[in-house]
Amino acid sequence: MDRASLRAALEKYQNKPLIIFAPSLDWNVQLFQRPQQLAVALAGQGATVFYIQPNPDRDQPPIREISPGLLLCNIFCEAFDIVTDPIVYFLTWNYGYRNIFKNPTVLYDYVDDIQVFYADQDLITRYHKEMIENAALVLVTAQKLYQEIIQCRQDAVYCPNGVDYAHFNPAINENNAIPEDIAGLVSNGKPIVGYYGALARWFDYDLLKKLSNERPDISIVLIGPDYDGTFEPSGIKEYKNVHWLGVKSYADLPDYLEHFDVAVIPFLLNDITHATSPLKLFEYMAARKPTVVTAMQESMRYDGVLVATNPSEFVERIDQALILKHDPAYLALIDRVARENTWSARASQIIDSIINLPQKTA
Repeated sequence: MDRASLRAALEKYQNKPLIIFAPSLDWNVQLFQRPQQLAVALAGQGATVFYIQPNPDRDQPPIREISPGLLLCNIFCEAFDIVTDPIVYFLTWNYGYRNIFKNPTVLYDYVDDIQVFYADQDLITRYHKEMIENAALVLVTAQKLYQEIIQCRQDAVYCPNGVDYAHFNPAINENNAIPEDIAGLVSNGKPIVGYYGALARWFDYDLLKKLSNERPDISIVLIGPDYDGTFEPSGIKEYKNVHWLGVKSYADLPDYLEHFDVAVIPFLLNDITHATSPLKLFEYMAARKPTVVTAMQESMRYDGVLVATNPSEFVERIDQALILKHDPAYLALIDRVARENTWSARASQIIDSIINLPQKTA
């Protein structure tokens, strides 16, 4: 059944290149992340993309087109052994699927310091080394990671995260409804400082506590999952002007972001966060929100980002951002940065890199 469905799809969709995303994240996972975004964008650039669900839902169609050229596959990965010489997208943790594919062109997306992954570190390290040595194409999301591997892979491609500009830009996104669970905060007139994303061990809860204490006149809104169980023990929910709204769908995020006065990325500084390309950075900018970050190396690279090197400076940057939200020149600057860093641009870069790969010999 699975192979028959796959054969039918292969006959129908002839666009090139054909790219298979090895099982990694469920399509509808809590956070819509880089693999899903790249799958959409690559299909938008003319590729045929098969996105394999890690946990196939057998109640769903085996293969379903969810946008032109993008096929969501609720079939087991083993069915893809009928495809010869595929281009296969891998992340650090899912290279174990490598042997299922026949003579694959391996595309390795090196997205984070490998310490961030919870899997067996020895296995993760082995997968990483093998792909750095053998992948046909290595993508790297942050300059810190790029500088780490450029000595052994001079052909590595620096390819940070991006933004679906139309999804987040308020001039394009016409849904201006105020979500019920933020409506009260909007109506009370206090500035809203907001964050969305994982609440995890790299999030600086103490920094937000300081902001809460020193600026009781603002509302701090947090959106996202308690990713690793660090949120509840942090005690941040006990602060009166901190409001955790839980997990929101990617489709609904612009409705919340529209009502932030300032957006923040308050991460601790360490090897993991210095090597992080925060996906939300360009989303904040596309929504024309002044953005305050801690001094993470990758985030500091972009014009318009307000960087705080210590807790007191973080509070000062929030005050500065509340002024800049009314500055047309500043808003135009961050809008430009967002438009220069779209997922479409990233996908075009990847397809160009694939096209320029050396041809396989028979």
